[in-house]
Amino acid sequence: MSRWWEHQALRFECQKGCVQCCARPGWVYFDRQDMQGAADFLGMRPQAFIKRYDLRLELPGRWEMEVTEGKPCPFLKPDGCAIHPVKPKQCRAFPFWPENLASRATWSETARDCPGIGEGRAFSAGEIRRILELGG
Repeated sequence: MSRWWEHQALRFECQKGCVQCCARPGWVYFDRQDMQGAADFLGMRPQAFIKRYDLRLELPGRWEMEVTEGKPCPFLKPDGCAIHPVKPKQCRAFPFWPENLASRATWSETARDCPGIGEGRAFSAGEIRRILELGG
């Protein structure tokens, strides 16, 4: 089945100083590798990391952390992501998430909050498919 974005390259480049994606309500998902990497990066044991950041086991080997209105991601600091080198796959995949790519309209709606959409280099359909497979 062909998807609308497979017929055109989509441009995206994260814009310096923009943290809109980190401040919007939703869920951040950590698989075992994401959780272990973030815990190690912060010098914490995995169980302490899970407790400190209120991660809930969603599925075996997959935790979720809620981000609510007015309370951005706890890793968001004034100079950016405190765990940027090891941020979860989901975060690295933004804005190429299935819900954002569902239609041209949802992509355009996402672009209203994300000034990086339409900027920077063009991502091919193959690149977008690989991003989706990794964590979108």
